[in-house]
Amino acid sequence: MRSSSLIFMALLVGCAGKNAPESAPSAATSADGSPVVQLSVDERISKAAALLTTGQPQHAQEAIAELQPLLIEEPTRVEIPYNMALAYHQLNDGLNARKFYLRSTAIEPSLGSAWLNLGALSEKEGQYRKALQHYRAGLQNAPEMGELVVGVIATLRRMGRHDEAIREAKAALSRDANNIDVFNNLGLVYIDKGQPDLALFIYQKALNTIDGADDNATLHANLGRAYLAKDRSANAKQELDRALALDPNLVAAMMYLAQLAMDDHDWDKTARLLERAVELDGENPAIHINLGIAYRGLGQYELARTEYETALKLDPENPDPYINIGLLLGEHVKDFAGGIAAIQTYRSRGGAHRKRADDLLTEFQKRKKKYEDDIARKSKREADNRKREEEARLAAEYEAMQEQWRKEQEEKKKQEEAKKAAAAAAAAAALGGAGAAAGQGGAASPASATPPASSSGTWGAPAAPSADSPTAPANGAPAPVAVPPATENNTWGAAAPAPAPVAAPAPTPAPVAAPAPAPAPAPVAAPAPAPAPTNNTWGAPPAPAPAPAAEPAPSNDAWGAPPAAAPAPAPAQGTRVQGAPCATDNQCVEGLVCGGGVCTGDAAPVVAPTERGSRVAGAPCSSDNQCAETLSCVNSKCAGSGNSQGSDWGGW
Repeated sequence: MRSSSLIFMALLVGCAGKNAPESAPSAATSADGSPVVQLSVDERISKAAALLTTGQPQHAQEAIAELQPLLIEEPTRVEIPYNMALAYHQLNDGLNARKFYLRSTAIEPSLGSAWLNLGALSEKEGQYRKALQHYRAGLQNAPEMGELVVGVIATLRRMGRHDEAIREAKAALSRDANNIDVFNNLGLVYIDKGQPDLALFIYQKALNTIDGADDNATLHANLGRAYLAKDRSANAKQELDRALALDPNLVAAMMYLAQLAMDDHDWDKTARLLERAVELDGENPAIHINLGIAYRGLGQYELARTEYETALKLDPENPDPYINIGLLLGEHVKDFAGGIAAIQTYRSRGGAHRKRADDLLTEFQKRKKKYEDDIARKSKREADNRKREEEARLAAEYEAMQEQWRKEQEEKKKQEEAKKAAAAAAAAAALGGAGAAAGQGGAASPASATPPASSSGTWGAPAAPSADSPTAPANGAPAPVAVPPATENNTWGAAAPAPAPVAAPAPTPAPVAAPAPAPAPAPVAAPAPAPAPTNNTWGAPPAPAPAPAAEPAPSNDAWGAPPAAAPAPAPAQGTRVQGAPCATDNQCVEGLVCGGGVCTGDAAPVVAPTERGSRVAGAPCSSDNQCAETLSCVNSKCAGSGNSQGSDWGGW
């Protein structure tokens, strides 16, 4: 097998042109006067050739410095420009290398290695036509050099001119049937044509007919390649292992073994083989592409992309790296936009795997949409979760605030109950002291023991019952004893008799509902003669007391007028002032409690009751609430559209 590798064969002394003169060392004097031995031209050429055998860039630079002056001193010595071309070739300076190779062929046209390296330089740069020209020119001047015909066959194969390559190979074998390199390249032509059986035949023939062919590592490597084409992996691996054992630095064997490992998805072995191949032939873009595939299999995506991009730099016209970049980005990195762009570039560059590229493009477009939809759904879920978490946090904060408020209210209630209990205790203590004082001085001031009772809808407090008019409360409870003022506002100047003082009555039970009112008597035209003395008249002479009629319902109207309606039910809160007897708290005015049988505490000032009275139109009044509903007190008389029987006093 022949590749585009160069022939780094330095020309030593003895390979010079026809007129190469012999040179001898000369002596010189140093600055201190000591003699310095100067090397001869031949010695300097030999020194430069030795430096080129190391392959080190710095040694190549030293060789150029050593040979540069000799170009002028010995312009006809072919070794000088040839070795300088080799030095530039090692430094990857193709322009200067080509210049000095051509200068060498101008001095010595039969220098086949110069023609061979010129062809290899052009082949490496993809200039196959120019490479073919160099190889054919070399065959014309050095027909005995078999490497040149191998170069012709290999270049024709690379150009796809397989039939020409086969003719050239057969012609070369007819001249030299033992040329193993021709066999190697002829077999590769058949493999490229899809005829691996013919390739196997060629390689088996070489092994059977050429002495020493079994020790040729390249022949075993190509035989393994033919077995790979036949899908005979076991035979291929056996031949490739044999080739690598014969030549541990054979890059072709490494690449074919890497292909076997790649088929088995043994990415670690693939990477190790190709990393070694890169060290030996770092300018081969195919090695970098396959190494990128191995790194992709190992999940080392950045390294994989670097290898693909290196392959593009080495061979910008090759579209294969783009499809591999597209696969890497679209299938592994989830960069669908980048993957789609790479596949589109591969298609525009005329990649051979067009259908594969179309399928990948369609697949990546679908994946891109699905990926974007998944991202949108994920973002929505995350937003919903954040919202729920925020709502839960706010709810927890609100619940904590409510709990704190409830605790504060409970504490406040406890404090209020404690204050009430303290006030009740203080009232009980005060009542005990007041009772003791009353027991000592009750005989002296009986009026102070019982405050006046309040009245609602009447002309002052109701008169105490007397022997002339005994009237019991409707609910059967004993009537409270009150001390009226000297002048009663229920009469027109008449003074009410003062009742005898009595002790404070015992607490009365809760009031019961009042009985239905008796029907009102029919009015008369004039008052009856000689009525009994009463505070409902204007000083008429007393008359005998009439026979008691049916006991009317209690009324807060002292004038004896029939009530317009049943009295309103007792209010929820009582009207008894501080010190008045009581049985329950609601009998006392707002702010007082029933403690020790009397109303006690801090009471608000007693206000006039809000119940409306029953006085009809024309009856005397001092406020609106003494008149019946819908009547008002105007000019000290009840007036309006009330429930009256005329403009006078009704029952009078």
